[in-house]
Amino acid sequence: MNKFTRRNYRVMLWAGLMLLSHAPAMSLAEEREQVMDDVWLQQQQAETGLVGMAAVVIQGGEVRYLGAAGDRKKGSGVPVTVTDRWHIGSVTKSMTATVLASLVEAGDIGWDTPLPPVLGMTDTADTGWEGLTLAQVLSHTAGLPANFSLRVNMTSSPEEAERPAARRQAVLEVLKKPPRSTPGSGFEYSNVGYTLAGVVIETLTGQGWEQAMRERLFAPLDLGSAGFGPPRSDGESLTEPRGHRYLLGITLAASETADNNAIIGPAGTVHMTVEDLARYGYEHLRGERGEGTLLSASSYQRLHSPVLENYAFGWVLREGSADTGPMLWHNGSNTMWYSLLVLVPERDTVVAMVFNEGNVARADALAWEWVEKLEL
Repeated sequence: MNKFTRRNYRVMLWAGLMLLSHAPAMSLAEEREQVMDDVWLQQQQAETGLVGMAAVVIQGGEVRYLGAAGDRKKGSGVPVTVTDRWHIGSVTKSMTATVLASLVEAGDIGWDTPLPPVLGMTDTADTGWEGLTLAQVLSHTAGLPANFSLRVNMTSSPEEAERPAARRQAVLEVLKKPPRSTPGSGFEYSNVGYTLAGVVIETLTGQGWEQAMRERLFAPLDLGSAGFGPPRSDGESLTEPRGHRYLLGITLAASETADNNAIIGPAGTVHMTVEDLARYGYEHLRGERGEGTLLSASSYQRLHSPVLENYAFGWVLREGSADTGPMLWHNGSNTMWYSLLVLVPERDTVVAMVFNEGNVARADALAWEWVEKLEL
């Protein structure tokens, strides 16, 4: 693991409270509505006891591998499929940063524009935040705390129409206090920071963060499966996976709505299929070489450039091997789901793996094992 992963492993996984197959490419028309009979995935699901998982490889813009194994809910006997939707946690952060990059390109804000005046908080924020910038917020170098207070986190999630006001108030309460460190001077992984980034989006667009995501990211990239919070089943039938808590060695199904407070949505509440997750990743990969749909190559390059601790704007740089070259990645978990998205630019490849599982350490280890064993 690289420096960031070693030193911040627990923060990345818990702050949200936070290659090709040797077989030929499958026919998606045949496999899209059924579980893929994949030997390795099935074996790993059985050996690890993880409830359900799905994985995908996109290379050269084409799906080279797509599979799923396990159950939608522990003990249900209802298998996961390649079209199921999964909560991706903090992988959401790079999506929030991507929308902000589009606003930078439009001239609505700059990466180094002081934020208190933009937010209309000059008179209410502590003077220590005067030079706070978007670049510092997105790189976790703003001096913001990891999470909001227990009081905020334990409050019932507001309805979507009420979230912009609730986010703004939660952020304002933090900014009334001095920074934990001088903005720009150190790294601290922060869900508060990405919530603040969402407030910037809401302030500049006049839209709630969710609607801005729908119109400015999901629709242009045709991510039709994307939504917010845990995926919901239709009626009483189990048509989508259920998240699972892992407590004292016991795995228990969570309620269908169990998640972090929706106030921190910009930091980690998106859900989508594993294929859409990888296709989003491929937009970033090709975008860096000037072939993207949303942004210029220079904007993607800025999003991918590390600041401190190998962390960029919603992405982490991993050195990789002589065979793979540098990789960009991010993972996510609300402690009931886990996701990993990895970009391998030198191989024109994106890898993603997702789980409906609260045993995050085991899921993370298996996801990286799978990435490292693939013949990129």
